[in-house]
Amino acid sequence: MHNRRSVIIALMLSVFGACSEPEGFKKPEDGLDAASSFVRATLDGDYAKAERYVMRDEEDLRLFERYKVHMKQVPEKERLGLKSANMIIDSVRTPSDSVTLVHYSNTFHRQSTRLRAVRIGGEWWIDFSDTFGGAH
Repeated sequence: MHNRRSVIIALMLSVFGACSEPEGFKKPEDGLDAASSFVRATLDGDYAKAERYVMRDEEDLRLFERYKVHMKQVPEKERLGLKSANMIIDSVRTPSDSVTLVHYSNTFHRQSTRLRAVRIGGEWWIDFSDTFGGAH
C-alpha cells in the first residue's frame, strides 16, 4: 500500500511539474541561449512561448503585446516564410557578465536586428524594450 501511494504521488508531481512551464520551454543557460530561443519561438509564431523569455516589466510586456497584434496582421504567406526561416547570428557581444547583445537576421528577412539579453536574479531575459523601444 505504501509503495502504491509513493507511485501515485510521484506521478502527480510529474504531471504538476510538467504544467509549470509551456511545452518546449526551457530556461536559458546564457544570453545567447535566451536570444536564440526567443527568436525561434517568434519565427514559429509561438508567442506564448516567446513571451516566457521577455522581461517581466510593464514596458517590455506592453511592447511585446503590440508586436503580437502586429504579427497577427501579417499575411499568412509571410508568417509561413518566417516559420521556415533560420536565425543568422551576425555578432554576439558580452559587455558584462549580465548582458549579452546579439545582432541577428533570418533567412526570410535579411534585416539585422539587435536583441539585448540580461541576467536578473540568475535568470536570462530578453529586454524587448531595448529592441523595439530604445535607441541603439
